[in-house]
Amino acid sequence: MSEYTRKYPYEKTMVLNTIYDAVDTIDFLIDRANSMRGTLITSSVSFPQIGGRVAISPELSKDVTVVEVFPFTDDECQLEWIAAFFDEMQSLMKRAGLEGIK
Repeated sequence: MSEYTRKYPYEKTMVLNTIYDAVDTIDFLIDRANSMRGTLITSSVSFPQIGGRVAISPELSKDVTVVEVFPFTDDECQLEWIAAFFDEMQSLMKRAGLEGIK
């Protein structure tokens, strides 16, 4: 699994709500959303060049939702926000009493 990908043992809507909260907490904006494709384009409030596309998709064979981040670029700043984003998602799930990632 890529450092830009996480699998969560929950339905897509629950994971999507966690994503919205995590994006807000790390001070990012949702610039665009496509609910049909399950994608969000996010960027930093302070540094708009930092961000990327977040894809949310259920796995077909399991009760699992996959979250993949496709950063705008591959520089180190991108890696930092992605790590903070996934850490915040994990923290929010723990506070809600849910298990972590697979």
